[in-house]
Amino acid sequence: MDVANYPPFHFEHLKGDRKDEWSIRLGNTGYRVTMIPCDNGGNEIVEGDILAQCKMIKIVKVTEVSNHYE
Repeated sequence: MDVANYPPFHFEHLKGDRKDEWSIRLGNTGYRVTMIPCDNGGNEIVEGDILAQCKMIKIVKVTEVSNHYE
């Protein structure tokens, strides 16, 4: 929940083809890290209320690091 509640990260749920992914921004660099939250066994969490489950999430699968504006 620390990441989700820290406003500069802009923790957000993506849409469309990337609906199972979330992202955070890396400051004002234009870069973001795209991820899928995982349970303690490393299994992707893509169903249910992800934000409610965030307090338990310790593992994420990083799917991309990119410049959001390119």
